Amino acid sequence: MLVDLSDKTALVTGGSQGIGEGIALALAGQGADVAIADINKIQINAVVRKISSLGRKGLSIHMDIRDNKSVEKGISEVINKFGNLDILINNAGIRGLVGQPIDQDWESNWDTVMDINVQSIMRCSKAVIGHFIDRKYGKIINTASGSGRGPIWWGPAKGSEDMANPYGPSKAAVINYTQNLAASLARYNINVNAICPGQVWTEFHGDDPKITSGESYQAFVAKSKNLIPLGRPQTPEEIGKLVAFLVSDDANSITGQSIHIDGGQRMI
Repeated sequence: MLVDLSDKTALVTGGSQGIGEGIALALAGQGADVAIADINKIQINAVVRKISSLGRKGLSIHMDIRDNKSVEKGISEVINKFGNLDILINNAGIRGLVGQPIDQDWESNWDTVMDINVQSIMRCSKAVIGHFIDRKYGKIINTASGSGRGPIWWGPAKGSEDMANPYGPSKAAVINYTQNLAASLARYNINVNAICPGQVWTEFHGDDPKITSGESYQAFVAKSKNLIPLGRPQTPEEIGKLVAFLVSDDANSITGQSIHIDGGQRMI
């Protein structure tokens, strides 16, 4: 075992695929019972079966993180099923439209990305905080990104129109919110941290034409050699192992941090 999460219960939003699935399976692999919250029922059930195969309890939660009532109902269901909740992983997110010219209609894109990437974290956190405070224990992990630290300059021929993309600003807001929440909840023995994954090949790239247009996984790996000092992309499993450590009691003194797991792409 990497860490011991026996007798712990976790909820992972956006856990039906990609990084979220990697986190859910890592937590289960270390002994936690895990609920998966997503809007994709079919994919949720597939991950729950994998959790069960690891000898842990899995729970499928159909949740719309854009709706307060859906979030509150889903979290109540987890607590009722498991008896308590120890860990919240706010992983659900979207990239939004990429390469959209700034002079075109961009407001709806910003509203959607900010709602899903930022406000959903506030909704889910608000729904569990009372439970965590009552128990004087809780772990919250928010999925941010190195993009929240500032843009990566691709040159004038690439990405020059990404000033219209709200993904980076949304992740900057996640990092700041993580720090504020950590400071507010520290006296209740609640740890709040963020992770900043690097280049990870997942279904998440499906709305990113820079990655999916005529590019194979092999090309993605090759490009990563030029972007990442360690010379390779990261995997959902690696992200999951970091999260498993951060929500364990071995990390009780870590809070308010935004930890990069990106092969050295951003050394700050």
